[in-house]
Amino acid sequence: MKWLLAFDASTPRCVIALGRASAERHELVVADDQDEVQNQASVRLFPRIEQVLSQAGIEANELAAVACGRGPGTFTGTRVAVASAKGLAYGLGCPVVPISTLGAVAASADHEGSVLAITDARRSEVYGGLWRCVGLSGNATPTVEAVDDEQVIGLSALLEGLAPRPEDLRVVGSGVEPYRQVLVDAGLEGQSQALPGPSAKGLWAVATAAWVAEQACHPAALDAVYLRASYAEMGLNTPKRPFVKSPFV
Repeated sequence: MKWLLAFDASTPRCVIALGRASAERHELVVADDQDEVQNQASVRLFPRIEQVLSQAGIEANELAAVACGRGPGTFTGTRVAVASAKGLAYGLGCPVVPISTLGAVAASADHEGSVLAITDARRSEVYGGLWRCVGLSGNATPTVEAVDDEQVIGLSALLEGLAPRPEDLRVVGSGVEPYRQVLVDAGLEGQSQALPGPSAKGLWAVATAAWVAEQACHPAALDAVYLRASYAEMGLNTPKRPFVKSPFV
């Protein structure tokens, strides 16, 4: 089996998973789940990676690949993760494995079957996608497959697009709590689970599934997935303080 490092910083829960994987089985060796209350993933990501490698007793050059959550999610966190994965992979001369943050959230529900992963995208919308998760328990390589395209959309519209709705559906993610009334109206409150982001175990599941499916690529091919423009790109940023011209220029 080969060593695989995976991390995701696209949600307030920045997670790292390190383990060994092959086509037949996998082993999660170190799981690091931490909520980034003040979005400090950019400051603490590399020290945490160093700590995880140290806990496993291996050097970075023993990694066969670096798996990275490429979003959708927070703009800054996603950029940090993608840039970090590229830099690490270039330095080690190894490939990267792009993985969906929504896929990692879906696998974190620990539910066998259909999972609708939703994360809060603000502006009365969610990032959402339907996934099929199989074999999450045990050491056999799991299957975490996207059933449809990821979207940024209102939750009501997303649910309407699921018709016919899978009978075994579970709804999970940070979009559950702020839009709980929508889920109540849709009769899904009992099938919903609020999560701040992926767990290390869920991230590891989707990373190993992608690795075994030979989805690794050259670092240059890794791109962040945002699904929509940022406030800055839309020209909607409001300055924190009024502009004052310096008397010295």
